[in-house]
Amino acid sequence: MRDMLGDLFGYQKKEKARANVVIGALTGVLIGVAAGLLVAPQSGEETRGCIKQAAGEGYDKAKETSLKAVDFVKEKGQEVIGKFHQAKDEFEEELSEDIAKAAEELADMAGEVEEATEEVSEEAKA
Repeated sequence: MRDMLGDLFGYQKKEKARANVVIGALTGVLIGVAAGLLVAPQSGEETRGCIKQAAGEGYDKAKETSLKAVDFVKEKGQEVIGKFHQAKDEFEEELSEDIAKAAEELADMAGEVEEATEEVSEEAKA
């Protein structure tokens, strides 16, 4: 019902309105290009040369941009690898400290157990 009333009064959903704007813009560009080619003061050969030159420039620009993108990705990849190694080193250092602390505590416990065993042994002799 809502769609029917919207159609009756010229209301459009946002998606449909956006699609119409895009279609209208593309149509306008195509008509403008066609009109420009038809009324251009150049011959067909000159126009084709201009199009070829523009396509070449576009290709060069796209190639340059893609190379920059590759360099950017490589650089960021190296940064991530560096951060990973740093985090790994920090983790290993903390783990070593924790292991040393645990070994120390175990040695203390072993000493306490040994003392307790000696006390029990002396009490058993008495």
